[in-house]
Amino acid sequence: MRNLLIILLLCFSTSPVWSKNKLWTCINEKGQTVFTIEAIRVYEFQNGLARVYKNTLVNNAWVTGYGFINKKGEVVIPCDLDKAYDFLGDYIWVKMANQDYFTLIDKKGTIIPTKQYKKVGKFYKSQNEICAVYENAKMGFIDQTGKEIVPCKYLGSSYFSNGLVCLTLYDGTEEKYGFMNKNGKFVIPMKYKQAGTSSFYNGRARVKVDGKTVLIDTTGKVVFKTLHGNIQGVYNNLVCTFKGKNRTGWGWVNFKDEVVIPQIYDHAVNFNDDGLAIVELNDLVGVIDTTGKVVIPLKYKTIYCDITKDGFIMCVLPSTTNESLMNAKKDYFNANFEPINTSKYQYVMHANHSVYMPFKQNDKWGFLNKSFEIIIPAQYKKVKKFTEGLAFVLN
Repeated sequence: MRNLLIILLLCFSTSPVWSKNKLWTCINEKGQTVFTIEAIRVYEFQNGLARVYKNTLVNNAWVTGYGFINKKGEVVIPCDLDKAYDFLGDYIWVKMANQDYFTLIDKKGTIIPTKQYKKVGKFYKSQNEICAVYENAKMGFIDQTGKEIVPCKYLGSSYFSNGLVCLTLYDGTEEKYGFMNKNGKFVIPMKYKQAGTSSFYNGRARVKVDGKTVLIDTTGKVVFKTLHGNIQGVYNNLVCTFKGKNRTGWGWVNFKDEVVIPQIYDHAVNFNDDGLAIVELNDLVGVIDTTGKVVIPLKYKTIYCDITKDGFIMCVLPSTTNESLMNAKKDYFNANFEPINTSKYQYVMHANHSVYMPFKQNDKWGFLNKSFEIIIPAQYKKVKKFTEGLAFVLN
């Protein structure tokens, strides 16, 4: 009996207790197997690498953690990390075992020396040379070498647009915002009581001057004022505004300050890259185009509207019960705002900028193209979205 207990203890000490590896298959867009990998969890490919969370036997002991594989399924960064982000750019922050601060690494796993930050931002493809870091809730920025090029003494946005970021001093006597470039120089002084922390879009940013919202250019010059309430954003030469109390009366004006879409909505989300905006009236939402034409009627509870990214518009109907998104009654529309018959599918997920969309049928998953035609039949227990031409599936 004693020997049996010893054997059992040895078995439990050398195998993971909480989760087991599963056999994931990586497929291409033809449904062909590229490689298989054993892991607890897998994530979509980003910038040539996929994050995985798995058990690995190292020196006769099990190690469980995050790591990265390439498109051949080869582990290029060992799976022993306590925490890791996806490679949106060429660098990421990770947490090593028994460390309470972040470590910066490149795509080969090489450590880049930095100060010991307990809170960090992200490197992006569009912002690969600079990243936000934090000390005692104060924000600064480092470069790719790990050097702190902007000291941690600010609050504001962590993302640069048009080369500028909106910041204010953390310990300032007055909370006034300005705009800094990537060299750490304020090209627009900290003089605004309120500013859009999303910074510039198409060369314009929203700030408050003398109690009114206006638009400025990247030199700080005021380029637009309106008599029609408060400015919320700009897209396609249309300015989103609201005029009513409690932030109601949403609509759009042009740069002549003429109302081109009436300010009649209780709320609105500014136009996306497809030229579509979600608007709300009497607790129901619909979709309009840049002429103000209602292209999806205002009769839904929630709308997911990004045709370029998702491959469709998904509209969730109101319900008296709390249902999951998968089980809720929904209408789907294509890019021409024509209804799509999805009755034979249990659920359709968005495309995530890829060519295919995961769908569920008879409790199995497969992939559709953006014409809602079955490309890879529903045959998998679980799937991940396609990114960079590859997707993970679980049989």
